[in-house]
Amino acid sequence: MSNKRFDLFKRLEELPSMVYALLAVLFLVIHVVITTYTSIASAVCGLALIITYILICLIIYLAVHKRIGLFRLASDASEEQNNGVIYTFRHLLKIPYAVVTEKGKIVTVNAAMRHLAGAKNTVFNSDIEALGELNFSEILKSTSAVDTDEDEAEETDEIDILKDKKTICRIASKTFHVDCHPLHSKGTVFYLLMFNDITEFEQLSLTYRAEHPAVAYIIIDNLDEIAQYAKLSYQAEATQVDNILKEWAKDLGGILKEYEKHQYVLFFNRMALHTCIKTKFEILDAIREIHFGDENMPITVSMGISTVGKTLAEREHEALVCLDMALQRGGDQVVVKNETGTFYFGGRTKSQQKRSGGHSRIIATRLCSMISNASSVLVMGHSNPDFDSIGACVGIATLAMHLGVKVKIVTDLENENFKACTERLTQLADYKNVFVDETVGLAESEFGTLLIIVDANNFKILESPDIAANSFKTALIDHHIKKQEFEQEPQLVYIDPSASSACELVSEILEFSIPVGTLRKEEANVMMAGIMVDTQNFTRTVGTRTFATALYLRSAGASPEYARTFFEQDFADYHSEAIFSTNAEIYKDQIAITVSEGTGSPSDRVSAAKAADKLLSVKNVNAAFALVLIGSTVHISGRSNGTINVQLILEKIGGGGHFDVAGAAIADSELGEAKQRLISAINSYFDDINASQSNK
Repeated sequence: MSNKRFDLFKRLEELPSMVYALLAVLFLVIHVVITTYTSIASAVCGLALIITYILICLIIYLAVHKRIGLFRLASDASEEQNNGVIYTFRHLLKIPYAVVTEKGKIVTVNAAMRHLAGAKNTVFNSDIEALGELNFSEILKSTSAVDTDEDEAEETDEIDILKDKKTICRIASKTFHVDCHPLHSKGTVFYLLMFNDITEFEQLSLTYRAEHPAVAYIIIDNLDEIAQYAKLSYQAEATQVDNILKEWAKDLGGILKEYEKHQYVLFFNRMALHTCIKTKFEILDAIREIHFGDENMPITVSMGISTVGKTLAEREHEALVCLDMALQRGGDQVVVKNETGTFYFGGRTKSQQKRSGGHSRIIATRLCSMISNASSVLVMGHSNPDFDSIGACVGIATLAMHLGVKVKIVTDLENENFKACTERLTQLADYKNVFVDETVGLAESEFGTLLIIVDANNFKILESPDIAANSFKTALIDHHIKKQEFEQEPQLVYIDPSASSACELVSEILEFSIPVGTLRKEEANVMMAGIMVDTQNFTRTVGTRTFATALYLRSAGASPEYARTFFEQDFADYHSEAIFSTNAEIYKDQIAITVSEGTGSPSDRVSAAKAADKLLSVKNVNAAFALVLIGSTVHISGRSNGTINVQLILEKIGGGGHFDVAGAAIADSELGEAKQRLISAINSYFDDINASQSNK
């Protein structure tokens, strides 16, 4: 019986006694008044009043006690019903539950909970978290989040009950989803925790996830290109690769189909993909052992794999995007995209030049069409531009001028490299007002403007990220390895890591797009300087197309001797570069590392790059890294002779670049800290190689 009902019954029972007393006093007063002011005998009056008093009291007694009886009957029935509910809840309910305090202390549990967790663990005031893998505070947070953000929940392809890992717990080898409900009693808050057994449901979910199909696109990178130089048939090698891929697909339990020559599509499940990731796609190493021709060049493949998307069509599209990224990163690697991000495997061989004249002609045609249809053109490279960035910008400006479209080059007008290579160019009438800063560039950008980005594919390092973010039409030409997908895909993307420089790519476009004699020697000299700086005077990352491009620029009047004057340095830069030589050390018997506090000048980055190049000339040094502190940022320049992939090493600390030329910038860091991060990345790179070799 509740306290309120008990008080009510008590008051009803006490009520008649109070009424009887009051009536007695009232009738006594009436008797005194009547006998005093009338002639009625006192005995007669008293007898009449007593009879009346008895009748009234009898009526009150019967009425009140009947009502009390009804209340007692209803209360007893309710109490019996409550006791039945409580008994059923505690002893017959199969779902384990516990009532706990705000601090997670157990108040009471039912028989199912006691049977699950044991009597010793479910006693009064014991900790609910001691029952198993359960975090009570996280469950409370999840309950609050569901209450406040229920209408804002996003759709997901995960099973809802397994989506919030914070409400999943494990007790006695079983998995439960915990429902939390607040209970209020006299100003105190308790929580009812309901433990729903989802063990079988979880197993079903894991099975579904393991069988979830992934889509992969596979392409043999370089058979056609190698055959162009070897002049041999590659049918035997192609058959070897085909057999290895088929056997690999069979082991994975997948379906492999060749839809075009040397191009395959593979369907397999997520469990098999997990196995491939665990072994770091050792299939790449197996195929790389197949060599071709007298030069013993390895054959490589690239793959794009995706598990993202609700339908196979969506996954197929994402797999193609991943394959494109793998090729833009230089090939010989796998790009995997899943719900948690994009991951890269392989990339241990230096990419070979595989552009064809036909491909360059197609790009040139598309770019000319885009420029012709634009109201104006903005050209932009990366911040702190080097000769390659400036030269590529000049080449695109030449093309726009030839097509009769207004063009502006957005750059740092105070940059020393810009001043050095454009001194004669700015004297030409056509270039009087072509070079502008970021402020003017933003003002020039409008709806019909085409933005052409050169020598960069990371929008964060551009001369003006704001211009790129607000551009309606964008084209991109670059030779650096693509690190990530674009937030908004440009209308034209031409990325070829096998090219020596952006100037090489732009020169090929010009060769197909403008008549002979159109390119002026001042323009050709700037572009020649761009190729020379990125190839270390044609000693690194060069191919036949690099020399063909240099011949084209030479025919336009470019002079390597004159272009070399752009590289002349003052004594301060020479001194800055010399500091690196005194601090060099050898790591792992083949990697040179040097550091410098720098002079505070932005040109210290150039000095670091030159120092890394110079260290490669040391005997037995296969890779070199130069670190310099500029402000609060440590800049790292990495160089390789082609045996170590410095791009993969610096990617581990947020950098990127090419197989043999790469860089990174670590903000808010000291030299010692940055050096340790670099060493950790080097160790990780060699650990990956050793793990791959041990799996063979």
